[in-house]
Amino acid sequence: MPRQKLPDELKAAISKMPDKEKDKLLFRLIAKEEALVNRLTFELLEGAGSREERRSELAISIERDVTYAIRAFYSPGFLLLDLRAISGDINRHVKATKDKYGEIELNLLMLNLALEGIDGLLDQFPAAKARTFSNYVVKRALKLQKLLSKMHDDIRLDFEGEMERLGQFIRNSSYLKKTAEREGLEWREL
Repeated sequence: MPRQKLPDELKAAISKMPDKEKDKLLFRLIAKEEALVNRLTFELLEGAGSREERRSELAISIERDVTYAIRAFYSPGFLLLDLRAISGDINRHVKATKDKYGEIELNLLMLNLALEGIDGLLDQFPAAKARTFSNYVVKRALKLQKLLSKMHDDIRLDFEGEMERLGQFIRNSSYLKKTAEREGLEWREL
């Protein structure tokens, strides 16, 4: 639903409401937005110092979830479902904490663990079954390259090894390699 612009008269009337009534309305509205609740919890209750702690907890959760997904690996499509769920967790973390470093770190962790776990298995599936998974991985890699290009050189160096590892997985899989070439991912430079 598109955001509605409040008329100036309504803004003025709301400003004149008693604080108790405004608070009551505000609490009702905030409770309907999970992302806003998470962000306010982080900013008002936890503080910026908890960003690394949250990132570490999420990294442990990602390792556990990817490990489970690999043990239960049936096809690239089912693994993709798991990766998308994990990606949602990462996105919620980034939205609440504004953790750009964590966005890169956690996505790299997820992709590298998944690709390490299925190393060599992807190419054993028919192209139709591997296509969507390959598209997802390559588009994530493109996103990571774009995010890293906006970071300071020192931060880029922090991720150089993990990006090279991701590039190696892409180069080793014929499906990922073809998808990378089609999507314009400079996989040789990952």
